[in-house]
Amino acid sequence: MAFFALILYTCFMKIFMRVSVPICAKALCLLCVVFSLFLSSCTKKLTPEQIELQRKQAIEQAKDKAVSDYVSALPREVKISQLFLVNIEGNERYHAVEKTGVLFGKPESGSPLVSGGVLLFSYNISNDPLETHEYISSIRDFYIKNQNIPPYISVDQEGGYVNRLRSLTSVLWAEKKVADTFSLDGAAQLYSAQARQMKNLGFHLNLAPVIEVENDENKDFLDTRSFGNLEKVLSYGKNCVLAYEENQIATVLKHFPGNSSTDPHSGLPEISVTKKEFEEYYLAPFKNLLPHASAVLMSHARLTITDDESYTESEIPACLSPYWVTQVLRNQLNFTGLIFSDDIFMGALSKNGYPPEKAVVSAIEAGINVIMLSEKKFGSVAKILLETATEKPEFAKKIDAAVEQVIRYKIKAGILDIKEAESAENDEIPQFTVEIHTDYPDFDLYTFHQDYKAGTDIFYE
Repeated sequence: MAFFALILYTCFMKIFMRVSVPICAKALCLLCVVFSLFLSSCTKKLTPEQIELQRKQAIEQAKDKAVSDYVSALPREVKISQLFLVNIEGNERYHAVEKTGVLFGKPESGSPLVSGGVLLFSYNISNDPLETHEYISSIRDFYIKNQNIPPYISVDQEGGYVNRLRSLTSVLWAEKKVADTFSLDGAAQLYSAQARQMKNLGFHLNLAPVIEVENDENKDFLDTRSFGNLEKVLSYGKNCVLAYEENQIATVLKHFPGNSSTDPHSGLPEISVTKKEFEEYYLAPFKNLLPHASAVLMSHARLTITDDESYTESEIPACLSPYWVTQVLRNQLNFTGLIFSDDIFMGALSKNGYPPEKAVVSAIEAGINVIMLSEKKFGSVAKILLETATEKPEFAKKIDAAVEQVIRYKIKAGILDIKEAESAENDEIPQFTVEIHTDYPDFDLYTFHQDYKAGTDIFYE
């Protein structure tokens, strides 16, 4: 084709040199037409599969824009509140303990201040599954009544002595005991039954499992909370994560990048390893299991890589470190889910130069999406975030990015819906909006008992 076009071009150029201008203009027009036809014939047509892929990509971009627009339109106090996971009072009927006025120096004014996620402890859990479901329902009802985005409901349900639902759900042994006792298939059934019971009660997210490899430096702190060696962590950890995720309970992998035997509630864990040791025993579990999980929780540990001169983050706790949160988790491991801080009121931070008012800003700067607190009040630290965002536009962008992550999770969890705003005609890309999911499932006592029995029967197989 190119050869024939070249011949045509040569002929027309000869004509151009010999004829009058009017004729020459006609010839040039004809030449343009020929070359246009030539270029059109050379353009590779997209296959139906490629067209469909482009359309799917455009739809995902439209959904991303809908989330971004939704976050941008949120009132400041609602936006900031989405960044917190806090404990709450009661076990019968929910009520807020702060007002939004605390964010503006007027604690007694405003509407109820409520967090983006709530964390239930044992004292929030009734011995009656229906009562627990009704209490969780009351949380959602309160949020909607006060024009807030419903929260995700979370709990620490690792098993063993970290078992907030022991009075309600079937027996859940500690991770180490599970790995030492059950087959991989048996462990998957155990965790699946637990997940189904949690889902029926109204939970969305489990702050588990611990996927740290047990070693001489952390075994006193982890105790029975680890599955054990690397092989067991990878195999049992994966089955645990998949069992929960496939039954619509989000998992939160703990604690990245690791811990020592120092309890972070009272002191700052220090880890000192070679680069090879870090990659093989600290990084490997997260690298393998993060693709299957919805979230990860950062540790407060300070980590030193002894034989890597380029590493300079030894003085910064991992949950406040841009290196660990953004460079490693987001960029190197390509993790796209939620990133939680550990409790910023822990002694590990407050006793080592990072009081909550400082830690909360550092966490967002590092790339944390959710600030976890064991306290019931978060207004004082939320106020600091709001003031910092007002003063620093770049910090405000980081807050928006974190809130977008939370909203995406709430869509995934079915708390929010993303819907087509307009019907697209032919090949047009539809527009989307984010809305509160209207349906809320009733508690199914029969199914709960069946799942409880399934979780118990595994011990006799």
